[in-house]
Amino acid sequence: MLSNILLTLFGLNRAGQILWGLILIGGIAAFFTINVWLPGAQFSEIDEHLFRAARHGDVAGINSALSNGAGINDRAPIDGKTALSRAAVLGHADAVRALLDKDADPGLAGYDGQTAADLVTAALAEEKDPAAVAALKDVAAALKAHQ
Repeated sequence: MLSNILLTLFGLNRAGQILWGLILIGGIAAFFTINVWLPGAQFSEIDEHLFRAARHGDVAGINSALSNGAGINDRAPIDGKTALSRAAVLGHADAVRALLDKDADPGLAGYDGQTAADLVTAALAEEKDPAAVAALKDVAAALKAHQ
């Protein structure tokens, strides 16, 4: 019994060869994930700055991030949404106009297939707060005016 375990641990029998083969394949997959896929799935700091500014309706922050190299149509790695979608669904009409003026593409959809206009329409259907409804209608008008 102990000899079978030792033979397996040292890869000297069929079970050991399978075990070490799986460890090797898992190691290669982990290396690829850490060094190739994961860095591509992360935002750069400047893209994060753009998305944060869009979420908060900070037009000056949007302009700053764009002048520092953020991509106007870059997508979030998690859901594929753009900064325009973030600003739109949160009702920041001035931020939406600023992004559209800098050539943000309102036709880009997230991984769920919804564009910024689709998100605003869905948010309008669910929103009950009159101030939020007015803000979302202002965003919808800005998106429609850009078409």
